Formats: sequence, structure tokens, C-alpha cells
Amino acid sequence: MNKPLSALPAALLLFISVHIHAGGDNRPAGARSAALAHSSVALDDLWSAFNNQAGLALLSTASAGIYYENRFMLKELGYKAAAIALPVKPGTIGISFNHFGYSAFNESKIGLAFARSFGQLVSFGLQLNYNMCHLDESYGNRNFVTFEAGMLATLTSDLTLGAHVYNPANAKIAEYNDERAPVVFRIGLAYNLTEKIKLLAETQKSSYTDAFLNAAVEYNAWKQLFLRGGVSTGQTAFTFGLGYHTGKFCFDLSSSYHNILGYSPQVSVSYKF
Repeated sequence: MNKPLSALPAALLLFISVHIHAGGDNRPAGARSAALAHSSVALDDLWSAFNNQAGLALLSTASAGIYYENRFMLKELGYKAAAIALPVKPGTIGISFNHFGYSAFNESKIGLAFARSFGQLVSFGLQLNYNMCHLDESYGNRNFVTFEAGMLATLTSDLTLGAHVYNPANAKIAEYNDERAPVVFRIGLAYNLTEKIKLLAETQKSSYTDAFLNAAVEYNAWKQLFLRGGVSTGQTAFTFGLGYHTGKFCFDLSSSYHNILGYSPQVSVSYKF
């Protein structure tokens, strides 16, 4: 039997009350991104399938990965994601899926992406999404189509610019109250301060929220070991984590911290074929 909304923890009710007004959110993925306060719009890895599809164009081998986040240590706010990227002659094809929530309240998205580089300096990515929302009581199910697009530009050998827009068509979720998915724009930079230290900064603006800033640092501490940390002026105060890349596997662990709702641990594993 589904747990009634009135029986949920206060933190969960607060979280759902915010998102009822903006279903169809664009959720980032990957524990590397999470450890960096999601300053990931200028990065290129498998999780670009969620964070900026243009980054998929820079992958040299086929890859697959899974991700899980235990938001605020509540199983009802579990977030699962998976991605596959396949480089082909014209570019890179990406397939992604995510699911957030539990039986009484959940959102899912299936994405099909294509990314391509144009020379050594610029790459573009485009993704078509099928979104599904469910909320018990009188809301029921809502399904709709959106798209998102991104670009990466190499400004210098050490500086990369990334930009991404989600749902620029302002897709409608339901006729009642003209409910629409949020439009989200992100732009940011990644700078290689040294061979071992990468600095990142990003700003994000949604049609439902004020603009906020994320900043982070990634340190290649030893061979395949990476240490990461970030801060945000948004809902999450700070983030931290580590990554270990060995052979074809990448293991990443992280956690974010909200000053009221607490910790949200994340883990992701990816494999290069």
C-alpha cells in the first residue's frame, strides 16, 4: 500500500511541496558532478548525458554507468540514474534514464542524445526527453516531451566554457493552471590551474528560481585518486567527495550538505568498454 502523503516526514513534505509547482525538473547525475556542487556544465565525461550533452562528443570509447543518491537520507527521495554513450563516426549517441521519488510521488526521464565536435574547439549536443510524473491523490500521471541542448568551447588550452539549456520550449505538463516544466539555463567555466588542480564555476537560472552560483575544485592527489569539494549559494551549502579511476572502471563517492535537511550521499560507477 502506498504511504499517504500526510504520513511522510516533515522534510519530505517540504521537498515535495516545492516540486509540485515545477514537475519535470532537470536533475544532474554522477557523483563527480555532485562532489563539485554540480559545477559540471564545462566537463566532458559519461555523465554529460545529464549535465551537458556536448561533453559526450569528446568521449573516445563506449561507456556505461549507474548512479544513486540518497537525498537527505530518506529512501522516499532516492534518485537513480543510468547512462550509455556510444561514439560513432558522425559523433556520439547517448541513452539515459533517471527516476526520482517513491510510489506515491515520482518523476522519471528517458533521454536520447546526439553530440558532435566541430574541429578541436567546439562541440554541440542535443537530447530529446520523454518525461513522466506521478503524484497520488487527485494529480495522477502526467507525461510530456522536452528537449535540451548544450555546447562546449575550448577558449585556451587550459580554459573551457560550457553552456546548457533545458526545456527551452517551456513544455506544458497539464492544462490545469497552465502547469509547465521549468526552463533551466546554465553557463560555466573549467580552468586547469595546474596539471593536478582544476577549478570550476557555474551559474544556473530556472524559470521557477533565482539565479545561484556554484564553485568547486578537483585535485588529482595521487595517480588515479581525485579529491573534490564545492560550495553553492543554492539549496546545498557545500559538497565533497573522491574518485578512483582504475583501468576501465571509475568509482566516485560524494555527499552534499543542506544546512536544514542534512546530508545526501551519492555514488556512481562507470565502465569504459
